[in-house]
Formats: sequence, C-alpha cells, structure tokens
Amino acid sequence: MKKQKINDVIDEVEVRTVSVDSSRLAAQERQVVREAPLTIEIKNVGTYTIMCTPCDTVALAVGFAFSEGLIESRDDINLLTKCPDDSNVIRMQLAPQKEAPGGERRLLIVSSCGMCGSEDMEKLINSLPKVADNVRLTGKQLVQLTERLRTEQEIFQRTGGTHAAGIVRDEQLIAAGEDVGRHNAFDKAIGRCLLDGINPAATIAVLSGRISFELVAKAARTGVELIAAVSAPSTLAIEVARRCRITLCGFVRQTEATIYSHPHRIE
Repeated sequence: MKKQKINDVIDEVEVRTVSVDSSRLAAQERQVVREAPLTIEIKNVGTYTIMCTPCDTVALAVGFAFSEGLIESRDDINLLTKCPDDSNVIRMQLAPQKEAPGGERRLLIVSSCGMCGSEDMEKLINSLPKVADNVRLTGKQLVQLTERLRTEQEIFQRTGGTHAAGIVRDEQLIAAGEDVGRHNAFDKAIGRCLLDGINPAATIAVLSGRISFELVAKAARTGVELIAAVSAPSTLAIEVARRCRITLCGFVRQTEATIYSHPHRIE
C-alpha cells in the first residue's frame, strides 16, 4: 500500500498515558486508524453497508460480492465504480443471470446474526462447497506464513488497530488486505486477486486474528484449501472446515501450530 494511501486512513489524536511507575498523566500524540461506513449498491440485488477502514474499497466490494456467493468471477460484474459524489459508495451491476429475482438476497455476514435457528445454519453449511486437494507445505513453511503477512501490515505497525489477511500460492503472497474488520481484510485480499485476474482457489489464507465460522465459509466459497491464523478457531469454524475439507490451523506462531482439520496437507 502506498504511503499516501496509508496516511489517508490514519489520524493523529491527543491522548494521555499513565505508567505503572508513575501516577502522572502524560500528554502524547498517537496514530489511530479510521473507521467509516462503506455502502455497496448492487443493482437489482441489494444495498449493503459495512463499517471498514476506508482504503482498497473497490477490492473490498468485489471480494465481498465473491465470498458472499453473489458472483463467481470478475466477469460477472458488468459495472463497477465509485460514486462521483461520495467515495464511500461503490456501485456495482452484475451480469443479468446473477441478479436476484424477487428482492434482496440474504447474505452470510449481513444476515448471519439474524438467523432463526439451527435449521437455517444447517442449510447454509450444507450449501458450502468442498474444496479441492492441491495444497501441500511443510511445517516450517506453515509457521513462516504469519511472519510473512506481518511484513505487509503497514497500518497495524503505525496504529496497532487493524487485522490483516493474505492469500498465498506456491510460497508467494499474491494478495493482502488490512482493515479494522477481520472479514473485510479477507474480502480485500480476495477482491485484489479478482481485480488482478488471479483465481484465488487452491491457495492458503493467512489471518491475523481468531477464526470464526464466517471466515471459514468465505474460504470455502473462495476455494481456499488451508487457513493459517495466529489465534484460535471456534467450534463451528472447526466443524465447517472439516465438512468443507479445509485444513484449519490456529495458533500459528514462530515454532509451532495447532492443526484442527485435514492435517494431510502438512507434510
């Protein structure tokens, strides 16, 4: 990410600090990451508002549409533009066959909190695809992934306030995203792949935070075969990874990692 773009999403704020060695409050300036609403208007499908870090918003919109199952490739988007009157509005028009008949679609992130029960959740999980089986890597390569992602976290290095997600193929980081939201960071990385003409399937997703059900579902829809995260997964994330044949790795640190599902990809 270019330095100017980073400066556009960081503010200087005056704070007070206190140390354990002194009860005095000291005045300082600290850098804080911005958070703002992004509205994604998809013609004849729906309008969705996401709170995000306002950079790479076009990639975020594309990745959101892809990982939520609205599109299958960049070719399914006929029109993609920022609103000329408001840069926080992305307008998108899909190919006719991708438009939703009969009203707005329910999406994973937008509507997951409003599901009415286990039956809805089971239907959603059953609709997720099972990924292919191409990825292989050594234990050493696995634990190096999070270190590689950390070098891309420029906003985090200055503010400590963002998550990051990277997509790796053949030991190369092919896309990365940073955002205050874990889902947004992943969608930015996915969207960057699509905008660059890269198929994100048969890859590894590297995540800076914990692993939730929604992130595993997005990985399944993307065709990601292995998830490596520095923190813990939830029980539902593990279940979905097992059912979608995704290798799920948590607590990936400098010397070890915990593998929760399909360990055969680690050689």
